[in-house]
Amino acid sequence: MKARDLLQQVTGLNLTEAVVGRAVERRMQAIPLADARAYERLLATSAQELSALTELVVVPESWMFRDAEAFVAATAFIVRRLDAGAVRPLRILSVPCAGGEEPYSMAMSLQSAGVAGADVAIDAVDLSQVALARARAGRYTRNAFRGRHLDFRDRFFTAVDAEFQICEEIRGQVAFDHANLLDPAFSSRPGYYDVIFCRNLLIYFDDPTVAAAIASLARLLADDGILFAGYAEVPAFCRNGFAALRAPGSFALEKTGA
Repeated sequence: MKARDLLQQVTGLNLTEAVVGRAVERRMQAIPLADARAYERLLATSAQELSALTELVVVPESWMFRDAEAFVAATAFIVRRLDAGAVRPLRILSVPCAGGEEPYSMAMSLQSAGVAGADVAIDAVDLSQVALARARAGRYTRNAFRGRHLDFRDRFFTAVDAEFQICEEIRGQVAFDHANLLDPAFSSRPGYYDVIFCRNLLIYFDDPTVAAAIASLARLLADDGILFAGYAEVPAFCRNGFAALRAPGSFALEKTGA
């Protein structure tokens, strides 16, 4: 199987030949290995090499409070549920979580709203082990802080040399794990999550993969839960069993008929 096809099978990413070709060249130089066919044979038999190649094609870029309206809407949703007398901690999923910016933003938003850490559980998953290592470390450059409203940085981060370290309280509220949204085992807990963030991932998929990813998310989301997508992904969700909610700027959805 060609490298591009194997990567798409594993990651779902609809990559161009040029992108895959550059990544393969970098890996062949790093090994080193000069024979392209020999590399394809290695890729087909080595999970470690496939993981190394995958790291070169995923793009785990995000920043704190990216599209901030989503965190406002999610926090309001959780506060309403808790005020109504939730019988268990509310569960939140961030997929993919990149370097942890999204789930940490959710944790900061909830704490700022007075939500106790024991009342929520935040899971964050990604395909990239490199991104997950950065997320677990909780240390960020200035690139992770964009926009004019950065008061949260003074409250929740400590400056360390040219970087910023997130406080242990927020760091301890997020559980990070290596997982693949398209793996059937990943969605084996129907209705488990009350809130799901899956933003700006489906834009990299072809149509069949988009449908499969949304089906996985629908299984994971509680019938009365809420999901946050990227702006360009809302139509795809609406074609696959979701309906948009009236929450300006947040791109929030619920299951059709919820």
